[in-house]
Amino acid sequence: MFKKLNRGVLGIAFLILAFCGCVWIGKETEISIVSFIILSTVLVSTFLIIVIYANPITKSVQLAEDIEDTIDDNKLDSEETMLKDIETMNSFGSRTTGSDGHKQFVLWLEQQLADMGFEVHRDTYTFDRWEEKRSAVFIDNEEVPVSAAYPYSGETDELGVTGELVYTKSGNYVDVKGKIIVVEIDNTKMLPMGFIMNERQVFPQQNHVVLGDGDLVLTSTLQNPNLKKAKEMGAKAVILVWKGVSDEKVKDQYLPFTTKYAGIPAVWVNQTEGQKVIEAAQNHKQSTVILEAEKEENAVTESFYVTMEGKNKQESILINTHTDGVNVVEEDGAIGMLSMIRYLSQTQPERTMVFAFVTGHFRLPDFKGTSQATSMWMQDHPELWDGKEGHMKAVAGITVEHLGSMEWKDNASGQYEATGDIQTEYTYTGNATMEAIWRKAIEERETVRTVTLRGHNRFEFGESQPLLEAGIPLIGLVASPDYLMADSENREMDKFNITLMREQIESLLKATIMVDDTPTNQLGKAEGYSYLIGRTN
Repeated sequence: MFKKLNRGVLGIAFLILAFCGCVWIGKETEISIVSFIILSTVLVSTFLIIVIYANPITKSVQLAEDIEDTIDDNKLDSEETMLKDIETMNSFGSRTTGSDGHKQFVLWLEQQLADMGFEVHRDTYTFDRWEEKRSAVFIDNEEVPVSAAYPYSGETDELGVTGELVYTKSGNYVDVKGKIIVVEIDNTKMLPMGFIMNERQVFPQQNHVVLGDGDLVLTSTLQNPNLKKAKEMGAKAVILVWKGVSDEKVKDQYLPFTTKYAGIPAVWVNQTEGQKVIEAAQNHKQSTVILEAEKEENAVTESFYVTMEGKNKQESILINTHTDGVNVVEEDGAIGMLSMIRYLSQTQPERTMVFAFVTGHFRLPDFKGTSQATSMWMQDHPELWDGKEGHMKAVAGITVEHLGSMEWKDNASGQYEATGDIQTEYTYTGNATMEAIWRKAIEERETVRTVTLRGHNRFEFGESQPLLEAGIPLIGLVASPDYLMADSENREMDKFNITLMREQIESLLKATIMVDDTPTNQLGKAEGYSYLIGRTN
């Protein structure tokens, strides 16, 4: 940190010196010196404030020596049991919000909990659902393979729409009426991670935020092609061409998943096929785009929760995930929570535990509430967490997402392959006590690659964000593999590790038990967001 600070201060000093030399050249020397001192003091002080505030030092917290941090391995689901549940989840196929696969998965989860003796509390929502059925691109009667459809973009009939191709920059939609727009999207490798992440600690010490994690998700969001404007300008369809990323990596990516319905069909093609499309556009060729989709008004979807009554009925611990997803790790948090519930239900907890399985993560424009989908559920159930008269007070929260993720990256040759490492376990910790609890929970893990984070600049990835914004101290595990949004036939099982998943569940159980065993005053208050430039190395 101090090397970084020194470089920053020296850089600012040189900039100020150059500035003074330009502005006061030929002036009295005393004026330049005084100006330099004043400006240096102001700007260096500002820089120091930025560094200290954006890079908060996580103070050391000593946990009680007798705090319970062991798990009875014989009472925890075996890898075989967990894998069987995973295979059942995958058998339902893609589980985008409100889809048939999602509904079947939710019903199965609810039945598992009912069979354990829990009363399942359901919340039913309706929304307008869109789901791709078929997508294709044709140029000169030759089909150009599509890597994925743009979710909730628009649709055509089985014949599609035909028009002249026009190659342009994103958002620069001039003279596109009746045409098919071609836009190149350059994958953002040099992501400004310090603006969206802020490290607390790393374990082991050589780990840090990985540059490029979540690149496709962030690129598709930051370089949004503004389909609404394309429609307003009269375009018939949009073809988006990936650049700077392997063809295999972009295949079947369900991106972006955070935009409103646009009313204009849009598809993605990979870089190899995209060059053919760009060349055809530069030669003003005709193309046909087909995007057949199923649309359902007032589609039904459910969130649900169960409670495990504790000795203390005035305080609660919220444990949450979402149930919609497209592959094995997005989202297997619900499977992990089943194993956690089976284990925890063998002994009455000190506090009442509330396990929330929410819908809408893959349709955030309709379900985000104040941030993520859990916020809508929290708005509907203040009695479980807000501490007002007659309501339970949530003293902590645990968020379970993206378990068993192995790391896959494009290598130096542009080939998409396994690195041999587990995916970095980004874990949000809500204050120093939660940080200490998580560190103790993972210290005996056989495989660990953890970076703990503080919510930063209004960013906290995953369904722990609503807990942060409600002021609840939290631990939120949310790995971010490059294949997170891949809606593939094999559900990305070749990138999933059941042994890792079980280790992560064991850590989450340890953390939950330690939280339950910690007095409320020691759990403390939640820290809010940090701002400005975060620490990432």
